[in-house]
Amino acid sequence: MNFILPYVEKIPYIPDKYNTLIAQVIAAVLFVLVLYAAARAASWFCNRYLGRLVSRFNSGRWFKALSEHHFFTAMGVVVAALLAINLYPVFISSKVAVLTTLMGKLTGLFVVMSFAWLVNSILNTAGRLYGLNPSVPIKGLVQALKIILFLITALFVLSLLLGRRPMYIITGLSALAAVFSLIFKDPILGFAASIQLTTNKLIKIGDWITVDSAGADGNIIDISLTSVRVQNFDMTIVSVPTYDMISKPFKNWNGMYLAKARRIQRSILIDVDTVKFLDRPMLERLKKIQLLKDYLEQKETEIKAFNAERNVKENFLNGRHLTNIGTFRHYAELYLASRPYVVSDNPNLTLMVRQLKQEAQGLPLEVYCFLNTTVWTDYEALQSDIFDHLFSVLPEFGLYAYQQPSGRNIAQGIQMLSYQPPVQEP
Repeated sequence: MNFILPYVEKIPYIPDKYNTLIAQVIAAVLFVLVLYAAARAASWFCNRYLGRLVSRFNSGRWFKALSEHHFFTAMGVVVAALLAINLYPVFISSKVAVLTTLMGKLTGLFVVMSFAWLVNSILNTAGRLYGLNPSVPIKGLVQALKIILFLITALFVLSLLLGRRPMYIITGLSALAAVFSLIFKDPILGFAASIQLTTNKLIKIGDWITVDSAGADGNIIDISLTSVRVQNFDMTIVSVPTYDMISKPFKNWNGMYLAKARRIQRSILIDVDTVKFLDRPMLERLKKIQLLKDYLEQKETEIKAFNAERNVKENFLNGRHLTNIGTFRHYAELYLASRPYVVSDNPNLTLMVRQLKQEAQGLPLEVYCFLNTTVWTDYEALQSDIFDHLFSVLPEFGLYAYQQPSGRNIAQGIQMLSYQPPVQEP
């Protein structure tokens, strides 16, 4: 201001007591104009030359993302803010207390908001580049950092407006900690959950997850600070709180894709009344099945040798005998192992056909194996082919699948019971 005051004093018709005030106002206006020009010039330089440097030494997507979020413009404004700190004593004097206080607060706000804008543009750029990246899902972390940035900026703004140190503001706000903990409960829990999910790599964008408590069964399309968005296979979108992903059980199917195999675990209910020992005609007929021929010949030799050591003729139950359900179970295993789409050479991927506990609906015979595909449509088609075949060959073993009687079955039964043959006349 001092360099303007001599010129103001030379202006006639202005009382001497207003010279300092007028000089300070003119200096403040010039100060604002200089900062505006400096911000425009620095922004132009950063956009033109710094942006060109970034595009040369890095990929074009970084330059595009930084430009979209006005990083280079914010950089120019920060340069102007740093200039404001150095030029403030030159343009602003303490002789006019009111104007000095006002300009001091406005300059401080300009500096704080400039740096906040720069940091915010950096966070927006990181979110733009890596927020939807399946390998680095940092969208929740970026949102948490933006909340922290907002709180710090608000703290400095209040400190400037109230003329108090930031620690004084923090001490005053500590009494409202309980209120803030309730207001920001979801973001705080979400922030903690996001760190655990990202650090432990529990989920990532694109994973197929199942959350029964939320009705979610589909692919993750977004991971934010407070929620995980899942697009179900019926194209509906479910929003699951991020904290629920670590506090409640969920199933992640990503391991299936990594193993490149998907499990079949499905049972056939066998009518227990059809379970029996193999008789000679059935045994000879089953030997004609290529998959069973070696197995049956080996078992027949083994059983004959065992029974020869015991007096089986006295009681049939003293010896060993093949059953139709046991033979069918072994046939099912051999059939599965012969299919090229069933994984049979990996010890970590079990292949077996087993009996489960008998139920009121029959005896469950469970097929447990893995297919070498994770494509849903292919998986369902191959699984259907397997059970189409197994259901079709059941009668060859004298077995039948259990099925509850329908109204048609009951009507046929009643008709058979009420049938009376015609009386023949003598």
